[in-house]
Amino acid sequence: MKAIIPVAGMGTRLKPITDRVPKVLIPVGDKPMLFHLLDEIVKSGKIDTVILIVGYLGEMIKSAVMSRYRTSSVKFVFTEQKQMLGLGHAVLQAESYVNSEPVLIILGDTVFEFDLSLVLDSENTSLGVKNVDDVSRFGIVEISPDGYIKRMLEKPSREDTDSRLGIAGIYFIKESSDLFRAVSYLIDNNIKTKNEYQLTDALMKMVSDGIKMKTFEIDNWFDCGKPETLLSTNSHLLRRDSRVEQQYPFDNLTVEMPVYISEGCFIENSHIGPNVSISKGVKIINSRVTDSVIMEDAEIVNAELEESIVSSGEKVNGIHSRVMISDGKSLGF
Repeated sequence: MKAIIPVAGMGTRLKPITDRVPKVLIPVGDKPMLFHLLDEIVKSGKIDTVILIVGYLGEMIKSAVMSRYRTSSVKFVFTEQKQMLGLGHAVLQAESYVNSEPVLIILGDTVFEFDLSLVLDSENTSLGVKNVDDVSRFGIVEISPDGYIKRMLEKPSREDTDSRLGIAGIYFIKESSDLFRAVSYLIDNNIKTKNEYQLTDALMKMVSDGIKMKTFEIDNWFDCGKPETLLSTNSHLLRRDSRVEQQYPFDNLTVEMPVYISEGCFIENSHIGPNVSISKGVKIINSRVTDSVIMEDAEIVNAELEESIVSSGEKVNGIHSRVMISDGKSLGF
């Protein structure tokens, strides 16, 4: 079976960090968000090929994936979405690799907790769902009395639907040719929602054509698309995977768990944690860092950072605030 993972987006809500790093390579917990997903796919043993739909900074994603998974039994294929025309259009780029076999589609900028094997054994096309408060941010599913999906709406207002079942970005498509046909229909007839060819609209076309679809409940679904949600996801993963507090060979270091400190770091006269993820090669001196993500080879001196994201190689000196920092640009949020 094959999996399609769209990772072409620019991550505009995480600028300036995403000016240099693709959103899916920003670390949460102990690794980039995309690797949490790929690790689960590899572990399942049921996916033989992963097709990543790349676009913005696609070569960086390809390099990172091939470096980490070069010995994996799973084959990785990369195909480019040359125009950002929506999620439906992105998925269509994988058609030549999939043919008509069943396919799993998962969005690359979210972190999930669920039993993947149960999804892949489904007898029907099935969509992952989770109850949401703000329906205007998600595709929403309405269920008929017989348990099948009757309607889907892309980011509706509260007045448009009574349902609170948000589409969680995991789709098991039993007959992929039906999906590709539906997306092509949207494009051929220029049917857009919010000026894009939406995957939700293609799925609704399939329902209208008589294809039976069900839903399955996601245990946990973490959106990493905004600074606040990325940091809350980081905190959750650190708490979930927290181990016994380690001893670090640094002078005058106070660690408040949970934290993750990668190899090759140097920390001195500092307080780290709680809820801090520090990538390899980071240097921190005379500083306090809490509820933050610090990316590779960053340097933090005489600073106090909380709820902050610091990009790779960035030098931070004397800052006391809540910020995103990249290329010398800092943005409060």
